[in-house]
Amino acid sequence: MTATALDRTETPVWLRVGEIALAALVYFALARASLYFASLNASVTPIWPPTGLAIALLLLRGNVLLPAVAIGAFAANYAITPQIVTAGIIAIGNTLEAFIATFLVQRWAKGEHVFQSPIGVGKFAVIVTAAAAPISATVGVTALAATGHASWNDFVAIWITWWLGNLAGAILTTPALVLWARTLRGEEPAPLAASALISFAGALLIAIIAFSPISPAPIAVRSALAFLVIMPLLWSALRLGLRETATMALLISSFAVWGVVAGSSPFIQPTLNSSLLLLVTFIVSTTLPSLALAAERHQSQTLLDQTRHELVQAQKLEALGTLTSGVAHDFNNLLAAIGGGLRMLERQNEERLRTMEAVTQALERGSGLTRQLLAFARREPLKLERIDTTQALESAHGLIRSSIKDHIRFEMQITPGLWPVKADRNQFEVALLNLAVNARDAMPEGGDLVVQAENIVGDDQEKCVAISVADSGEGMSEETLARAFEPFFSTKAAGHGTGLGLAQVYGFATQCGGRVNIDSALGQGTTVTITLPRA
Repeated sequence: MTATALDRTETPVWLRVGEIALAALVYFALARASLYFASLNASVTPIWPPTGLAIALLLLRGNVLLPAVAIGAFAANYAITPQIVTAGIIAIGNTLEAFIATFLVQRWAKGEHVFQSPIGVGKFAVIVTAAAAPISATVGVTALAATGHASWNDFVAIWITWWLGNLAGAILTTPALVLWARTLRGEEPAPLAASALISFAGALLIAIIAFSPISPAPIAVRSALAFLVIMPLLWSALRLGLRETATMALLISSFAVWGVVAGSSPFIQPTLNSSLLLLVTFIVSTTLPSLALAAERHQSQTLLDQTRHELVQAQKLEALGTLTSGVAHDFNNLLAAIGGGLRMLERQNEERLRTMEAVTQALERGSGLTRQLLAFARREPLKLERIDTTQALESAHGLIRSSIKDHIRFEMQITPGLWPVKADRNQFEVALLNLAVNARDAMPEGGDLVVQAENIVGDDQEKCVAISVADSGEGMSEETLARAFEPFFSTKAAGHGTGLGLAQVYGFATQCGGRVNIDSALGQGTTVTITLPRA
C-alpha cells in the first residue's frame, strides 16, 4: 500500500468531501480566469492551466479528486455555455484528459517522480501532447459544433487552439504544483534562499522589460529581450533545481500573457487568439528544454550522492573487514586448539561425554561465526563455480522451510529456464537462509515469505539472475535501511542476532560479481534482491 493510498483510507469522509469541494472551487476559479482570454470561441482559450492543475491533483492525491475535476469543469463551462448537455460533455472530456494523463504517467513515467529525469520530462510531454490534450480537444470541439455553439468549418482552428492551450497549461502548471507539493511534504529540499532570490529577480526583470505593458523599451528591444528569457531558465536549471526552474517558467509566462492581453508584446498578431498561440508555442519551446536540463542535473546529482555514499560505505566495510579478519583468524586458532583438546578428553573419559557434547556444539557455533566473519571480510575466498540456479534454489527450499515457523506462509516462485550463475554453492544457501531468518524475525505474528527468481537484463545489457526474498513484516525505517549492511548492526534484542546476516549476503554477492538491493518501508514489508551475473 502506498503512502497516498494509506492517507486516503484514513481520511474522514467529511474531510474528503471538503477536499473535493476545495479542489473543484480552485479548478473553477482558474478556468474562469483562463476563459477571459477566449476570442476564437467563448469556450476555447489558447492557454488552459486547469489541465495542469487537474493532472497535479490526481498525481498527488489519486483518483479520489476526479469528481472535483468534473464538477469544476462543468461549472466553468456551464457559466459560459448555459446548456447542461454541452457543458457536461466538455466536462467529461476535461476529466477524461486528466485521468488518462495521470494513468499513463503513473504506469509509464514513475508518477509524481516523473520530473526527476530528462526521460520522465520527455515522457510527460509526449503523454500530454499525443494522448491527453487531443482527447479533451476532440470531445470539446465536437460538443460545441454538434450543439451549434461553433461552426464545423472552424473545427480545425478551434481544435488546434484547444489542444495547444491544454498542452501549455499542463507543461507550465503541473511541474510547479507537483514539485512544490513534494516540498511541503518534506520530500524535496528547501529552496536556496539567496541564490534563488537573485535568479528570480533577474528573470522577472527581463520578463517585465520584454513582455509587460509597463515596459518603456521600444518593441525592437523587447523582441530581442524576449529570447533572453532562456538564459535565466538555463541558469536555474544548472544551478538551482527542478522546482525553481518550473516556478520561474510559470512566472515568466504569466508576465508574457499579461503583455499579450494588454496589447503590448513582441508576440502581437492580428488577433488575440493568434497572438496567444504564438506566445504559447514560444513558452513550450523554452520551458521543456529547461525542465529536461534541470532533470538531467537532478539525476546526475542523485547518482553522484549515491556513488559517494557507496564509496564511504565500502571504505567502512573494508576497514572493518581488515579488523574482522584478524580477530577471526586468531579466534579460529583458539577454537582449533579447544577442539583438539576435547577430542583427547573424549577418548580418555566417556563419562564426560554429555558435557563435551555441549562444549562441542558451542565450538561449532563459534566456527560458524568465524566463517561468517571471514566471508564478510573477504579474506577467505569463495569457491566460485558454475551452479544450476534452479537446482540450488530447490535444494535450499527444505532448509528455508525448516528454519521458519508454521504460521508463516512460504512460497518459492522459480521462473522456468533460469540461467546458471557463478557462485559459491554453500554461501549461496547461507545467504538465502540468512534472508529467510531475517524475514521470519520480522513477522512474529505470521505473514507471507516469497522467494522469487527470474532472468533479467540490466541497463548495461548484462544478463543476470535476480533472486528476491520478500516478506510482509514490519519493514525498515529509513535510518535502519541506511545501516542495514553494516556489520554487527542489528535491531534485534541482545542475544538474538549477530548483525552479520545481511553483511554476509552483501559480501557473498559482491564477491560473486553481483549486487544486493533492499526495498523496504515501515509497515510495508521488505524485499531483498540478490542479482548475480550469468555464468
